[in-house]
Amino acid sequence: MSWDFIVVGSGHNGLACAAYLAKAGASVLVLERSARVGGSCSTSEATLPGFGHNICSVVHTHIPTSPVYRDLELERHGVKYVYPQHLRGTIFPGHESIVMYRDAERMAAELARFSARDARTFRQLVEDYGEFIESTYLPLMYSPPLPPSVQSAQLERSPEGRTLLQWQASTPVQLLDELFENEAVKVHFLARMTVLGFPPDQFGQGWICLFRILKAEAPICVGGSGQLATGLRRAVEAHGGVVRTDAPVKRILVRGNRAAGVELADGTRIEATRAVVTNVEPKKSFLEMVGEEHLPDAFVTRVKNYHSNGRSLFVLHLALSEPPNYRAAAGNAAVNTAFSQEMFGGRVQDQVRAYQEIAMGKPPRMEMLQVTLPTLFDPSQAPAGRHTAVVWQYAPYRVEPDGPAGWSKVRAEYAEHVLDLWQSYAPNMTRDKILAMAIQDPTDTERHNDNLVNGVDVVGDMTPDQMGYFRPFAGWSDYRTPVEGLYMCGGYCHPGGGVHAGAGHNAAGVIAEDLKLNKWWD
Repeated sequence: MSWDFIVVGSGHNGLACAAYLAKAGASVLVLERSARVGGSCSTSEATLPGFGHNICSVVHTHIPTSPVYRDLELERHGVKYVYPQHLRGTIFPGHESIVMYRDAERMAAELARFSARDARTFRQLVEDYGEFIESTYLPLMYSPPLPPSVQSAQLERSPEGRTLLQWQASTPVQLLDELFENEAVKVHFLARMTVLGFPPDQFGQGWICLFRILKAEAPICVGGSGQLATGLRRAVEAHGGVVRTDAPVKRILVRGNRAAGVELADGTRIEATRAVVTNVEPKKSFLEMVGEEHLPDAFVTRVKNYHSNGRSLFVLHLALSEPPNYRAAAGNAAVNTAFSQEMFGGRVQDQVRAYQEIAMGKPPRMEMLQVTLPTLFDPSQAPAGRHTAVVWQYAPYRVEPDGPAGWSKVRAEYAEHVLDLWQSYAPNMTRDKILAMAIQDPTDTERHNDNLVNGVDVVGDMTPDQMGYFRPFAGWSDYRTPVEGLYMCGGYCHPGGGVHAGAGHNAAGVIAEDLKLNKWWD
């Protein structure tokens, strides 16, 4: 049997792309190598029965307000979100805290406890850029990236845009030094800026940094992250598409410079009459599945130069008998009920130094901790009165001198170190309160989802040379490839890593335009 479209990989971008194409009236087959769909959007009982753990994604910042959620009727397919009122609590070594609130005025009042000037600056940023970011930045996620010259010309039309262009050349540290005076305020926002994996002293991230200051939603998928994948699968199947698991693709078949279908690991060949769409990371997609012989030399070079060398995550999945009670809650009880708690030291330079250690292959000994309890907001993810927690510490993929294999030597000790750090902030988190624990070091992350090369959770480094028009490669950011009828739709494409389905949505639009499909979502 042949299909109009074959989508390789059932990560949320692949499923979203497939759902759009199926709803356009095409026959669509999604092939997934694993026994489950979703890629990084997965929930499993990693510790004990009844305890749902979100393995690689906890929060889906943009999904509920995205065109994908609306177009594919995901709520009808069982995808619902809850919104914590208290977003993030930054806790400092002296047990003071800054809580990030959804309400801008309340957030300003929180900052005023540390600096009246910084509170005024925050209010001014909201007034000057809040609406601009909403109307400019977010729509860019759900459309193919613009060439830098075009984007710059558009930004030059407004004073807000011109300022953003200036900030784009700044490092997060420089931007924070320009905007704020209080060290605690800077640390609070810096922890948000580096969530995409770039170091605090990395140039070219000013725009994203401003977005991280002003936008701070943390929607949690009811039932766990895997429920998003389930809903997207239902959207595919509701329009006649088929999703097959345990179906690893070995090769993408190319005939006369055109993608003609795929060959599975067991030798089965399946024809695609219109196009193949790959959600698999670039090196595997092009160097292994397609083959260099079918690609221009310049394109092969760009694929080989695609890099995933940034920080990884060392993760503990915990089943708890009770939630943590932080020392900082004595000053602000909202810390305990924030979506996450972030413990990143008390100075900006602490974060800079920790990233330097990571670059040298040293798991940081200081706290680079983030903790989230989804069950505070969605009790369905654990038995009544119990909780799941995800505790993560920024870490290197390679532990020198042994490289990735070094984690087998240090993971148990490092897990105890991380728990000790956490307990110093939340003293009730004694070992007897931990009912079970599963360790996930960076090599485990890569094994769970081989799109997360080197355990980098944003699917390839989010650095200036791999963002926007340059993602995944300069000249190839429009989801097309040198092979006719072969498209890309993964998190390695614009707008990058994270759970937002932007790449799947955008790829479907390009395919519909190229192949004259019914683009029903416009």
